[in-house]
Amino acid sequence: MIAIRDFTRSSSFRVGALLTTLASIAIVLIIYFWRLTSSDVFITESNAAINAKADAITTLYKKLGIDAVIEVVNSGSFTVSSPYQSGLSQYEAARTFLVISRNGQVVAGNLTSIPVITTRHLFDNYNTAELIVTYKGEQEPKTLHQALLKQVELGDYVLHVGRGIDDLYSAQWFGKTFSWIIVILLCLLSVLSFAIAVYVVNRINRMSQTADKIIKTGSLEERLEIDSSWDDLSSLSFVFNQMLDTIENSVNNIKSVTDSIAHDLRTPLARLRNTLEKIEDDNLREETTQEADNLLNMFNSLLRISGLETTSKKEGFCPTGLRDIIDDVVDLYHPLAEEREISLHSSLQPVLMNADPNLMFQAVANVLDNAIKYSPSGGRVEVSLSDTNGRIVLSVNDCGIGVKEQEIESLERRFYRAESSRTSKGNGLGLSLVSAIVKLHDGKLWFVHDPLMQGRGLGVVFSFKH
Repeated sequence: MIAIRDFTRSSSFRVGALLTTLASIAIVLIIYFWRLTSSDVFITESNAAINAKADAITTLYKKLGIDAVIEVVNSGSFTVSSPYQSGLSQYEAARTFLVISRNGQVVAGNLTSIPVITTRHLFDNYNTAELIVTYKGEQEPKTLHQALLKQVELGDYVLHVGRGIDDLYSAQWFGKTFSWIIVILLCLLSVLSFAIAVYVVNRINRMSQTADKIIKTGSLEERLEIDSSWDDLSSLSFVFNQMLDTIENSVNNIKSVTDSIAHDLRTPLARLRNTLEKIEDDNLREETTQEADNLLNMFNSLLRISGLETTSKKEGFCPTGLRDIIDDVVDLYHPLAEEREISLHSSLQPVLMNADPNLMFQAVANVLDNAIKYSPSGGRVEVSLSDTNGRIVLSVNDCGIGVKEQEIESLERRFYRAESSRTSKGNGLGLSLVSAIVKLHDGKLWFVHDPLMQGRGLGVVFSFKH
């Protein structure tokens, strides 16, 4: 049995899918941020601010003349108080300069000398230059490797407006690099979460298959495979195996006690039966010896079942024609069926399998005996044998008193008797013995309610591999 057949319905997959979805959303946002930093948005804004300053000063010059412009520039209105500069940090403001010169001399602005252009080049579709500038209050000149510069003539004067964009270039590089690192980490997280989900589901299914095999075969020798020690499922498997060890020891101890009791009581019962044979009253002798025989048969059956379940000996296995064995069983029970006016039919295909002939005969005989015993006069019993899709299927169906559907799962238990059969003779070990024989042959035993569609009855199905 697979615990999680549909992988997409497992909680592990859902957690992995959630993490993958969140990682994908984060990747999309980071790519958007990367595209944003890779574009010319920030440089465009800086260029727009430079153009706005130049246009504003040009307009002021046309209206009020150069004296008003020099006064405004020296007062710092266009370096700090303008709409474009008011939101800039002190570091960014220091990268902006505004200079008015005449005949090569600085008249106004925040530089001590006219910007010196050392190299012109194209950066991100903008004409930029490498400038050497010296800000007022500073002794050492500064080199702006990437700078936007605009020069506007104001009559005899020249307006120099510029800004260093080295910090924007560094921010672009950092944004791209950091974005790629995060994208790679998120991709690894997505792959890792999916791999963990697959690992957990596979481990759970392996545990479920082992547990299901233990339930179906009754073999407590099965153990969960432990191939790692770092995860919680491995720890759970280890604890589960310890629990199986304890259960196996307990069951073996119980079976040992039961077998010992059955073995020890069989000899005294045999002596008791021999003593009961000396009773002179015929009726009393028959009744008491019959009860002693029933007890002996019960203990013999217990020992037989225990031997089949614990030793799993297959010395008697050989290529066996099942149809011949079933024909013998049907012939054996035909007189009993005719005596009870029960119609006994068989439909048998020739099938060859590796089996113990004596055990198979006993298993089929037990089931057919029950079918005839619990079928009413005028009833019908059908026996069929077929080889279908690589499996050998043997079924014995009747329309007798049957059992309730909720009782079917208990029919293989030792000493269990269905409510409807308690008035009949029996000890509840017949189907337990049949189940042990079927398991010895690596087969499965099935019970079907109302197999002949008569509103009652029970079907017993043997299923074997080729």
